[in-house]
Amino acid sequence: MLRTRCALLLGLLAATVPLAGCAISPLSRTDAESTSAVTLKGYTLFAGQTVTIQAVDQNTGNLDTRGTATAAMSGTSYKTSGGTSYTLYPWSFSAGVLPANFWAPQAIVDDLKTSQGHLEIFASVGGNNFLTFSEAAANSALASGKDPATAALQYSDGNSTVLFDQSGVGSAAATTWVTVAGMISPSPSPGVYSSVAWSVGYYTVGGTKVYALICAPTTAGQYPVVVYNHGGIHGPIDLGSLHGNVTASGWTSAPPPAIGTADDLGQCVDWAKRGWIFAVSSYRGESIIINSASPEFRSNSWISDGASEFCLGEVNDVMALTNLLINHIDSIMLGNTTQKVKINAANGKLFMYGFSHGGCITYRAVEQGAPVNAFAVIEGFTDMRMAYLTGLSEGLTPQQAAVGSGAFQPGTTTIYAPDAAGVMGYNWRSAHYFASRGDLTIEKFRTMPILILHGDVDINNPVFLDQPALLAADISATNIFVGPNGVSPPSSLRRHLFALADLDARSQLANLGIEVFPSERHRSPARLGRFAPLPLSRVMVIGSEEVLSRRLRSGGGRWSKPRGRRPERR
Repeated sequence: MLRTRCALLLGLLAATVPLAGCAISPLSRTDAESTSAVTLKGYTLFAGQTVTIQAVDQNTGNLDTRGTATAAMSGTSYKTSGGTSYTLYPWSFSAGVLPANFWAPQAIVDDLKTSQGHLEIFASVGGNNFLTFSEAAANSALASGKDPATAALQYSDGNSTVLFDQSGVGSAAATTWVTVAGMISPSPSPGVYSSVAWSVGYYTVGGTKVYALICAPTTAGQYPVVVYNHGGIHGPIDLGSLHGNVTASGWTSAPPPAIGTADDLGQCVDWAKRGWIFAVSSYRGESIIINSASPEFRSNSWISDGASEFCLGEVNDVMALTNLLINHIDSIMLGNTTQKVKINAANGKLFMYGFSHGGCITYRAVEQGAPVNAFAVIEGFTDMRMAYLTGLSEGLTPQQAAVGSGAFQPGTTTIYAPDAAGVMGYNWRSAHYFASRGDLTIEKFRTMPILILHGDVDINNPVFLDQPALLAADISATNIFVGPNGVSPPSSLRRHLFALADLDARSQLANLGIEVFPSERHRSPARLGRFAPLPLSRVMVIGSEEVLSRRLRSGGGRWSKPRGRRPERR
């Protein structure tokens, strides 16, 4: 996993402090092990000041006081550009190895216990939380050359220290990649497209064997990486398995049309022939099924260990696969078991995208620190509490609404509601919950390309438009196109709006110039039009005007169709 340079930055950040106080180590929203001790360090402006340390109990969402720290009696003096002198006094607090319930919910169902770890600690004086810094914010502050107080106030991007256990709470890091089958598919258009080396293989996540599919060009060079998170989930009807067909010539063709069947191998090979290293995890409990007419590859199927968890353990699986691609790519060999090809090195750029269930996984992986340079979500779940309430409004029973929101333990009859006892189970698979706490508004996301595509709800898309609308507010999307209803998108956006409809256009997404700016916290989509003006961004939420305005209506208001500016209520 990507580890921060905390030891180096701690010394450099000694001068970076706001006018009340700050926590500078560890840097916020960085990777950590839930089984390791945590020590907070920071500065205040007052000698001997008492600093209160609180952590979020993820069973309830409530703050728990862990103790206090006392600032030193001596410090280092500085002066602002305006001539104001001040002194910084260091403080430190050893929190030790925090119980697992501070990393993930432990009192609802078993799947939550080992899901993504998200520790959140507040340091405060008099109820005023200290400022914190992500790695990008810390680097910006250091590079600014400004005095400590000014730099801190300008570049801080949080008021809590958040640490991610990306392997899952209590789980060891993933093992290396093991190829079990594959081949070299010769290009049908030499000179235009590269031949492709691809493999089915596995890696283990917390002891769970998970199969995945990786494809890469065979031609020399360094290529960007794309991680695709597929939709669907294993159930009475298998909607989550990966599929593919290999032709007699060794290329691919679409599988016969069937419920839950997509051309996943074809998509993998298509990206690779155009110069991408493409990877897709089957996720735990899901399968890879490939039929072949080529003598170079035998038809087969592979089933991952475990059971589907709906945007919980699947996030662990994707984070582990991403880690292999970014940090251990030299160990990945593609092709068949006797003719392996070393994968070409990545060029340091990572694009991630996902659909439906995979959209939820994409959001959560990105929020948990997946080192992406850009990401896109198509019709992804963002708020499971909203999904539950929408289900009730559409006539489902509470039990049906809970199951539809993933609030159950596979293999048991346990189902839970979003009440005080179970709400954190809903929050834990909800991108909106974490985004509203600042996970998508830290420094690195302020200029990151992000694309959100969404359509009206139907049998193939059970996610209502109020969910992406919430996420659009979290990232302060200021250009939301609503259509079609006879309205064409602005010409500058048209090719991006429909990029995912054409395989040939998909590789353009990672190069989109989509700007994203930080938002206020909010509680309701009705507040989308209440933010102060921000520079233009190009994040789009797509659906019919009638449905979107109905879902977002508040007090008789409705949304306008914006033209290069943020939506306004009128």
